Amino acid sequence: MAGGSGSQYIFKRSVRTVEPRTVMSIDLNFDNVTLAVFTLDGKLIRLKRFKTPHRKVLTHRIWAERIQKRYSRSWRYIRGVRRAVERHGKRIRNISWDYAHKLGDLVAELALRYRSAVVLEDLEKIGRNGRRGRRFNKRLGLWFYRRIQFCVEYEAMERNLEFVKVDPRGTSSKCPRCGGKLVEDGHRVLRCRKCGFVGDRDVTAAVNLYRKYVSKHPRCGVSGVAPNAPKADADPRSDAGERR
Repeated sequence: MAGGSGSQYIFKRSVRTVEPRTVMSIDLNFDNVTLAVFTLDGKLIRLKRFKTPHRKVLTHRIWAERIQKRYSRSWRYIRGVRRAVERHGKRIRNISWDYAHKLGDLVAELALRYRSAVVLEDLEKIGRNGRRGRRFNKRLGLWFYRRIQFCVEYEAMERNLEFVKVDPRGTSSKCPRCGGKLVEDGHRVLRCRKCGFVGDRDVTAAVNLYRKYVSKHPRCGVSGVAPNAPKADADPRSDAGERR
């Protein structure tokens, strides 16, 4: 608002962040989002897994590529063909943004209910450090993790919740109990050869994200893995409610 003298007045609203009573760590993957809520002393109190529409997005990309391959030299100049390719592109954008908005709102509401600090991985360098072949590159190119993180962060801030990004290194390769190296032990199951810990890959990553958060916050603190972390043969969706 400008005054008569031409000076400007800036109004600021002081926002007080909700003091966390729990910590919600979120592990993002191509096909699912795993969410875990911990008490400040490390007890796991809620576990949910949400299926992503990444495969549906990938299917639209494949259809578009087939059309382009069929008309490799002329698809840009044939109106009907060009529109078909554009429709698939628009569908990809709509699917990803719709999912990101719905998930962001759902996660933030759950975090508000538990008065959680929201913790995600800092994935900004994944494009440079995570490329492992052509197939992986294609999936990575269609992975809308930035949109998911943007919507989760926005909705969390709207509710005055603490939002933190932590270094993702080691979340799926370091034992949360003893710090040893984890190895594959079946489909999406990890085992520590040093202490014998066995856990679901995504749940283990969520536990490690929680531990990275508490290591930098003196109000929290826990030694070792959360005492009731699911076993490798436990289905994290048993407490998931609806799947999305």
